[in-house]
Amino acid sequence: MAFLAEQSGKSVETAKVAEETDVPPVYLRKIFQSLARSGLVRTTAGSGGGVCLTSKPADVTLKDIIEAVEGPISLSDCIEHSSVCPRSARCKTNRCLSGIQTRIQQEFSSHTLADLM
Repeated sequence: MAFLAEQSGKSVETAKVAEETDVPPVYLRKIFQSLARSGLVRTTAGSGGGVCLTSKPADVTLKDIIEAVEGPISLSDCIEHSSVCPRSARCKTNRCLSGIQTRIQQEFSSHTLADLM
């Protein structure tokens, strides 16, 4: 994503991104599929096709990127879904982890793709 941000909105072939970032092309295509499903990138197939950002780098948070590829940021299932554990309402570990998770999400939300450029 940082490499795409540096391209000033131009579409870049996946092979070029793979070469510049040392990410295997097969893995990179899977990442781009996830990013495209989330609306962070646009992909164009065929000759002259490629991938480009759909938003300005300053409008894309690290949280957006992480969650597009990995899913919701969660330290433990019981934090997000109290029904997983019948003790979660009175669990001190749950309260502690919940606070940490909130701070992690806030931190990732406070940094943008533009910050990486």
